[in-house]
Amino acid sequence: MLGYAKDNPHDKRHKELLSNKKSFLSLLRDCVKEPWVYDLDEDSITKTNNSFILQDFSEKEADIVYEAILNGKTVIFYILLELQSKVDYRMPYRLLLYIVEILRYYYNHADVNERDNKDFTFPVVFPIVFFSGKDTWTVPFNLREMFSDYETFGDYVLNFEYMLVNAKGYDDDTLKGFSSKLLGLILMLEKTKNDLEFYSSIRNNLDSIGTFDNEEKRVLSLCIKIMDIAYGYNKGDDIQRLLSENQIQEVDKMLCDVIEYAKVEKEELISQGELNAKLTVAKKMLMEKLPIDIIVRTTELSREQIEGISL
Repeated sequence: MLGYAKDNPHDKRHKELLSNKKSFLSLLRDCVKEPWVYDLDEDSITKTNNSFILQDFSEKEADIVYEAILNGKTVIFYILLELQSKVDYRMPYRLLLYIVEILRYYYNHADVNERDNKDFTFPVVFPIVFFSGKDTWTVPFNLREMFSDYETFGDYVLNFEYMLVNAKGYDDDTLKGFSSKLLGLILMLEKTKNDLEFYSSIRNNLDSIGTFDNEEKRVLSLCIKIMDIAYGYNKGDDIQRLLSENQIQEVDKMLCDVIEYAKVEKEELISQGELNAKLTVAKKMLMEKLPIDIIVRTTELSREQIEGISL
């Protein structure tokens, strides 16, 4: 039985990114790095509209499914977008359920006469976990490690291994070398810790953005729109328009304004934090009935600020 995950904005960002064929091929070539990935190209892969998320997990993740022809045979790439902040140690078990659903779907949709033939084979299902959480991934990569005493039974224990792509596990130099500049840039943006880093990173990569095709610009604009709403700037639509018109210099000017505003806002927050700390110290000194002149010299607050403190 097929299930469908409910997208939140961050799910949508990653789904749009990996629904781009260039980005998906880059994911294989730059992250999986197996020899056979170079036998695939955009013409040999097709993104399907199927989703195999089960109802039990529909609130936790989203998925993407590609079919590819490799050496004349069908291969199914199942990409699970693991967007939880905490690592889930049930991951191998969850993947097992999804793989079984994929094989069930493939069998049920195969020609009845062919599937009963001794030469009938299932497609390989290649599971990939795309993890964008903050925690370190410490989940076993093999299903068999979820079974107690699995060492005793060796190859008789059901097993498979999945591929992990840690969105925040690559340094900037590695990401700049990705075959898909879009994938490299968005994974770079995944690592930014605040609005200043986010928009500065975009601005530093405008030369690469200038080479994006229209679909890549659309995906990047969606990413920017989601994040800048979160940061309270609402510049995504303007940036998308300028990118679509290839007005990179205008985007640069807009980002300069956003970055400058972020710097001022940050300085104001720091200044307010320092003031609050001084007021807290002054209040404690007043409660100890210390002279105001001493409090002024100690906290560098004005007499008026200190006299305005409510005890």
